[in-house]
Amino acid sequence: MNLEPAVPTLAIYNNLETFFKFLQRSNEHKVLEKRTYRGDRGIFWLGPQKLLITTKRIPDAEYVCNRWGYFGTTVSTPSKVTYHLSLDILNDTDLLQEIVEYAGPKKTLQLIPYAATTEFYTLAKYLQVELGLELILPESPLQSNLWIRDYMDTKTGFRSLIPEWLREEKVIPPGFICRDINEAAYAVDWFSGQGLGSVVKADRGESGLGHLTFQESEFSLDDILLMLQADPFLKTDLIVVDQFIQSEQQLSPSLELFVPSNGQPPVITYLSSQLFSVFGHFAGVLISRELMQASWYPRLAKYGLQIAQNLQKMGYVGHFDIDTIVDDRGHIYLLEINTRRTGGTYVHEFAALTFGKDYLNKVSLLCNNAVKCNGINKLDNLVESLDNLLFPISGEDRGVVITVTSSLSESEFGCILVAPNEQELLTLKQEMLSHLQSAA
Repeated sequence: MNLEPAVPTLAIYNNLETFFKFLQRSNEHKVLEKRTYRGDRGIFWLGPQKLLITTKRIPDAEYVCNRWGYFGTTVSTPSKVTYHLSLDILNDTDLLQEIVEYAGPKKTLQLIPYAATTEFYTLAKYLQVELGLELILPESPLQSNLWIRDYMDTKTGFRSLIPEWLREEKVIPPGFICRDINEAAYAVDWFSGQGLGSVVKADRGESGLGHLTFQESEFSLDDILLMLQADPFLKTDLIVVDQFIQSEQQLSPSLELFVPSNGQPPVITYLSSQLFSVFGHFAGVLISRELMQASWYPRLAKYGLQIAQNLQKMGYVGHFDIDTIVDDRGHIYLLEINTRRTGGTYVHEFAALTFGKDYLNKVSLLCNNAVKCNGINKLDNLVESLDNLLFPISGEDRGVVITVTSSLSESEFGCILVAPNEQELLTLKQEMLSHLQSAA
């Protein structure tokens, strides 16, 4: 973490604001509503001392903070919420007063968002100009460089710059940038004619939304076109069609790096293996020392630092990760970049706080954002069902850390599993699922 210890920290979990323009393409309100539950994870950001503001009220925030060592974290929510958290804060007089008081007599804050957005800078300017606060933005580029974050967060931006920065062959899968659904359908059909599968991606897609995979060749051009037209996230956007990379082991590593604002060199924060649901949507990450020992890791680390250095030269500041896939020969392909705090940042920061910076010498971690707990919709019942599995089990570095409780009304919760190694993580996961099934 690139923080000033003596300066109060204000964290804004504006994930829904970050993706709103993309997500609103769907006619399903639930697509937007589900993302209001993610703010709980911000509790595990940035150490124990902070003011965290989320879109969705977290009824069990005090329990989560106290149980896992975040005694100095205060969680607040605007009185009226929309899909733009930064603007909701700006329009809440009481919340603004709370922020001013939190800044203290020096009227200085470290302001850290999930991701830099236009709305976030509007809020930052108001806090500075109208409320007289001095702001430190250690994880955000200058507003004039916001376009860099937005550009590199697209599939086309990634595909246009990475081959220029990394001259090695086969750094990214073969593919096409398509202007519309019709052109994308022809690209899929072309790959099929070569005996190859393909992956269709909306330019601004996230968490697997706007992604379609074609692994078989029996689809006609008309069938392909109908399937693409049925996906609302592919409309009114550029579309990237990549060759499908065969991977029996389904290994999808993700490397996160941090680009400092003070000109210091970028650093690798953590390496993870991404987990996906049966629908191909992002579900969580595995962080373990075994991953660091893989034969492909030195190559990925080299590429990551090269990309980070180039982004820094352009004016980017903050976290980003690189999503990849390892084929059956052990060759690693780079797929896309996410320029923001990522799905595993909170896991890494929790581990560093709890076990120290060398945590990989002690534990492995597995997080899941949405564990089904049918029949359980209250925290007391969830704690009771998992009681002898909650971290730390018998004082050991093993157990379940409950992270997301705001989705319990939907009979879901989020968690981090902690164990000495990957094998014991899998055992703990099965124990947890067995306890939940017995309690349902």
